[in-house]
Formats: sequence, structure tokens, C-alpha cells
Amino acid sequence: MTNSHTFNSTVLREYDIRGVIGETLGEQDAHAIGRAFGTIICRAGEGGKKICVGRDGRLSSPEMEAALIDGLAKGGIDVVRVGLGPTPMLY
Repeated sequence: MTNSHTFNSTVLREYDIRGVIGETLGEQDAHAIGRAFGTIICRAGEGGKKICVGRDGRLSSPEMEAALIDGLAKGGIDVVRVGLGPTPMLY
């Protein structure tokens, strides 16, 4: 079984992740990002392994949130789902 994932070349940027849902970014991408990030955090062994996840009001957000959370959990992270909120809420 392989854990590799190929992203659209325009999605991963230096400071953020951006894409068009259904075209360049999808649930499989969110899951892969969550799993990779969770794995990195757990392997670093620093601090807690709990992450808060929120979402905005876009129609695609619930599915993307669920995929990200599933990936984080599979990477070993305990996720706190905070639900709908403004972006600055989690900075």
C-alpha cells in the first residue's frame, strides 16, 4: 500500500494552499495534507498532538474539513473541530 499523493502543481505555494474545488483541489488533497502534517507533527515529538480545525462558509467547506480531519487523525493527531468561524479565529 502506498501513501503517495500527487498534487496539482499550482496548489502548494510557499505560504498557503490554494485551488479551485473540483478542478485543482479536492477532498483527496485535503486528506493527504492532513495526513502528512499530522505525521510530521507526531514525528517531531514536540508538545501536544492536538490541533483545532475550523471552516468558512463556502459550500465545499464541510467536505474539505471532514477530509482534512480524517487525514490528521490517520497521521496521529487529536482534532478539535471548532466548526464555522472567521479566518482570524484560528490564528
